[in-house]
Amino acid sequence: MGDNMFAAVHLFLGRKRKERGGRKEGGRALENLGEELRERAESLGFSLEQKTKGMKQRDKKVVTKTFHGAGLVVPVDQNDVGYRELPETDAGLKRVCKAIAEARSDEDRMKTFGPLQEMITFVQFANDECDYGMGLELGIDLFCYGSHYFYKVIRQLLPMAYSLLKRGLFGEILEAHLSSRSHANLDQLTSA
Repeated sequence: MGDNMFAAVHLFLGRKRKERGGRKEGGRALENLGEELRERAESLGFSLEQKTKGMKQRDKKVVTKTFHGAGLVVPVDQNDVGYRELPETDAGLKRVCKAIAEARSDEDRMKTFGPLQEMITFVQFANDECDYGMGLELGIDLFCYGSHYFYKVIRQLLPMAYSLLKRGLFGEILEAHLSSRSHANLDQLTSA
């Protein structure tokens, strides 16, 4: 993953080179891009490591994994107040999300929203008891899942969680992003 965009692209290029194996076509372009990236990162003082010291220190503070893989860091006091686990595993939540996103009709979709609605209720209880991380986790997971069917719920959960965690600017960024989020294929590094 890396802790900056240079590292992320560098690691992505490395995976692409391995996937390509010995094939020549486009290989030189990847090599050139990789070399330019290394030079620029070095000149700007960015690390290309997959796991930096700072990332390892952050990992020690992670209270749970999330769909994006980086995990969640929220303040938790000595009485374990600050984070409460979701009542669903990541795999279970992904199944719920898939059922909602791929429902054949709006009527079917509304029926499949039940488990998610229950989790939202649990988040409200958790917020009342200062376990703000639960809403942050659910909101981030829904955001990472990416379906537009979750935008309303995301807009309900994440700005509140960010505000309660005193990270309000992230809520503003989220709102701006969701307002113009596009599902167009923006991947310029892989061929179709």
